[in-house]
Amino acid sequence: MKILFVGPGNNHKYGGGFYYAFHRRLINGFIRSGHFVYAYSDRDTADYALGVRQIGSWLANKRLLDIAKELRPEMMVLLLSYLITPQTVRRIRELVPGIKIAAICIDDIDHERPAAQFRYLLEAADAGFATTGGETLQDFAGSKPVAFIPNPIDLSIDTGQAFAETKHRFELFFACHQPPVDARWQFIAALQKELPSSIRVGLYGNKTGDALRGADYVDTLSHTKIGLNLNRRDGDLYASDRMGQFLGNGLLLATPRASGYDAVFSEDEMLFFDGLADLSRRLVTALGPGEPWRKMARAGREKAIATMNETCVARFICDFTMGGTWAQNWTFSEHAFAAGSNVRQRDLVATTH
Repeated sequence: MKILFVGPGNNHKYGGGFYYAFHRRLINGFIRSGHFVYAYSDRDTADYALGVRQIGSWLANKRLLDIAKELRPEMMVLLLSYLITPQTVRRIRELVPGIKIAAICIDDIDHERPAAQFRYLLEAADAGFATTGGETLQDFAGSKPVAFIPNPIDLSIDTGQAFAETKHRFELFFACHQPPVDARWQFIAALQKELPSSIRVGLYGNKTGDALRGADYVDTLSHTKIGLNLNRRDGDLYASDRMGQFLGNGLLLATPRASGYDAVFSEDEMLFFDGLADLSRRLVTALGPGEPWRKMARAGREKAIATMNETCVARFICDFTMGGTWAQNWTFSEHAFAAGSNVRQRDLVATTH
């Protein structure tokens, strides 16, 4: 079918520095599933208004209407497209009868701003998807069905196989565009004091000018042994896109057990830890005699490719949005919620007493 994909574009201040971004993986997945994709960026279009936001927003909505009228897509995907108004989406429904619309949020919807943005996109959509699962996502299953999707692996982008390399720059890697006061940097500082000096730690993003982007970023991942997956909070399967990037490029992913991914990956496929001391001990073991990290990283990558590659994620989005049934082997079925399922049993009990 024809898919109108509304999301980030090319006018990013870093240019090609984020060629491995989420939306490119998902577009690839739709195309590799046999669909035609017309990619439209509301923000790129608004930029033509020379910074005049009101005019830029009007222009972005008008052009989307024109494209939808001419293309007549069967499905439209809204990803981070907050300039597009519900009124525009409703008008598109009039112009293209039968069109189905998917809203996607890739930020943690446990936080106020992403939650509000997700609800805004859901207002005019048929189904919603988020990289946050669990009860946090279930709370959004009001009049619309919602489902969790993982950060996808795409082997046309994730070209590294760190577990097969003989020379590595770092034993442990973490990147995060947050100031030094962020709790994650403090956690890593304490961790480094616990680790042997032989474990080289690559850190990027906590100081001005030390960001790592583009091919340099992917090449560094390809020559790193273990990637540290630290998010602002743990739980509900939420993880930033670094998770897909680390797994896809063959690093052993180290993530808090509280993330919930121990229900998907085994102890032989991912390094789970409970706190700083446990992480330090497990890192030393994984990097020690026999280099267990290599076998674990290879197995983790293979599991990720099988369960969260760009094509299977895209197919699930299509099937769920179009109202059909999805593959029985979809790994994250427990995190798909029908419309109206946000009222949980415990809430019903509370309201009857």
